[in-house]
Amino acid sequence: LHLSCPRTHVSCRDGTECVAQEYLCDGEKDCADGSDEDGCSQLCNTPGRSHFLYHCGLGACLNASLVCDGSQDCADGSDEGGNCSVPCKRSCAHLCYPSPQGPRCWCGPGYRLAEDGLSCMDIDECTEWGEGACSQTCLNAPGSYSCGCLPGYLLEPDGHVCKLTGPEPVLLVAVQSEVLSYGLRSGHEEVLLATDKDRVIFSLDYDLVERKVFWMDLATESIRWQDLNSGKKGTLVKGVRSDCIAVDWLGRNLYWTDGAAGQVLATRLGTAWQGIPEYTVVMDGDLDQPHSLVVQPLAGLLYWSEVGSHPRLMEATMDGSRRHVLLAQGLGWPTALALDLPTQRIFWLDEKLGSVSSARLDGTSVKVLKLGWVRSPFAAAVCEGQLYWSERKTWSVQQVDKASGKNRTTLLKQHGQPHGLQVPTWGGPNPAVPALLGTNACAKNNGGCAQLCLPNP
Repeated sequence: LHLSCPRTHVSCRDGTECVAQEYLCDGEKDCADGSDEDGCSQLCNTPGRSHFLYHCGLGACLNASLVCDGSQDCADGSDEGGNCSVPCKRSCAHLCYPSPQGPRCWCGPGYRLAEDGLSCMDIDECTEWGEGACSQTCLNAPGSYSCGCLPGYLLEPDGHVCKLTGPEPVLLVAVQSEVLSYGLRSGHEEVLLATDKDRVIFSLDYDLVERKVFWMDLATESIRWQDLNSGKKGTLVKGVRSDCIAVDWLGRNLYWTDGAAGQVLATRLGTAWQGIPEYTVVMDGDLDQPHSLVVQPLAGLLYWSEVGSHPRLMEATMDGSRRHVLLAQGLGWPTALALDLPTQRIFWLDEKLGSVSSARLDGTSVKVLKLGWVRSPFAAAVCEGQLYWSERKTWSVQQVDKASGKNRTTLLKQHGQPHGLQVPTWGGPNPAVPALLGTNACAKNNGGCAQLCLPNP
């Protein structure tokens, strides 16, 4: 059978599988026949390799210092003889080496030879290598580059990776009637809260300010909460059915999707259920089965996926205005969204296509990784360099490298189906919070509103 690969993937030589283009020559065999690594040692322009390279006649590469040294190092002997004895008299910007073709100019690390064959041009590693250079911010410099981290993060000794400072980041996971806490460094696991055994905690989110967990209870068609400090519980709103809820911890609102009604709704976080619904319809009308929903409180924006007849990813301001399509092509059933604010990207898992994908928050720079083990993703979260998601069919929580889709591990495998999950990135009195406060106009005095304040940045 002829295998048809997506444009972001290439076929292995035996034609039995497709691998992402990013996997070619990355030092790891991803094709069963290993063809994605064939001939890679001969690539002369792989990012990160020295630019003191001489091209042998058969396509292999050789360190320039081995050329014209009286010993044949190329398999075809093309590194010796010829004009090796001609002295270097060229006005090279950096270095001049002899070669069988006559004297040649070479450039030091971080530079490449210009078209004039004499001068050297700086390589912008930040642009050319992308996330391969730095995990967060990248600053190019002549002949090199340096990595930096956002407030609340610390640069690792390798000079490339940023790690969160402060308390250990934890993953909150809803499994049947319980919410579990899983330490992302220690692997420590504990039950944070438990509801009645016949209840199912569906979607969940976390309020960073008051340390409350909010969740959708399908059995009672209500959104409930529990204070992790005092243990106090309550009901926020009743008479709702939702696949996904999202907390605006800055503007003090909670949003949710109603796929059947084609709506996105919101209520105040401090609302106490009095028997009368106190919420508003933020968006209505032309929404085609809104499903997963994430908010960006610092910018006053929300993002959601639609899984109807024309799947798409959408963006709007938190009051529902300025709606626009982020992505409408190459989607099957995008069921789990997650924001990665340090890199300004949105991630999604596609149940129909079995893929992990990401894009910049303006919809550009789309990356698709088709992975056979993405089967029934429900919710996703990103922390540092990892992507986490809940798999309903295998009753597990999975983790992969967010950039490559590799190094998959199973974090949790419980006797129950996992649903919502969340990484409360800024828990407790972390100095990163005030340093990162953005333009959410509802953060102060409820924006001067008597009831609901919805940000419109």
